[in-house]
Amino acid sequence: MQRKNGLVHILTGDGNGKTTSAVGIAVRACGRGLRVAFIQFLKGGLSSELEPMKKLGITVISGTKHCPNSDKHAAQLKEKGFTIFCKDCFAINEEDRGLVAGAFKSAQEFSSSGKYDLVILDEIFWAVLEKLVNEEQLLELIKAKSPSCELIFTGRGATQKIEDASDYVTYVNKIKHPFDKGTLSRPGIDY
Repeated sequence: MQRKNGLVHILTGDGNGKTTSAVGIAVRACGRGLRVAFIQFLKGGLSSELEPMKKLGITVISGTKHCPNSDKHAAQLKEKGFTIFCKDCFAINEEDRGLVAGAFKSAQEFSSSGKYDLVILDEIFWAVLEKLVNEEQLLELIKAKSPSCELIFTGRGATQKIEDASDYVTYVNKIKHPFDKGTLSRPGIDY
């Protein structure tokens, strides 16, 4: 389904639900016959949304972190229903740099090719914060995208220049969260 005007969305802020919102838009677009790519940056491989999206025919690219303790985390998750992430989960290493570079290259190809109607860069602003992708690269991605391609960027810390270049900017702000009272993230709900 060829569309005429692809717009640029930002989902940012300190609240939970940015990825969830993007996944919802991806599913809705898929339901209307649009071609969708979902590209994830620097997230752990335990996110529950990836496999169902693949089953719907959404192209999923995971430029995601691989903690050396991921087997331990997965076993704990299976046994106890939750896991506590370690410092290695969030340390950026050379493997992560390569995964992010490859995922961003896919985003460039998908958004400019005319083959996708919607391309989502999930947690791209984390990659910017970690200096693995820069603001100019995102601005160039916006300029080079196919006119019919819709882009969605998610993550905390969207920059003013990227916001200015976008059509939608939505802030997801935390007012209250069970984590503040010690409730751990729950599989299937929080990830």
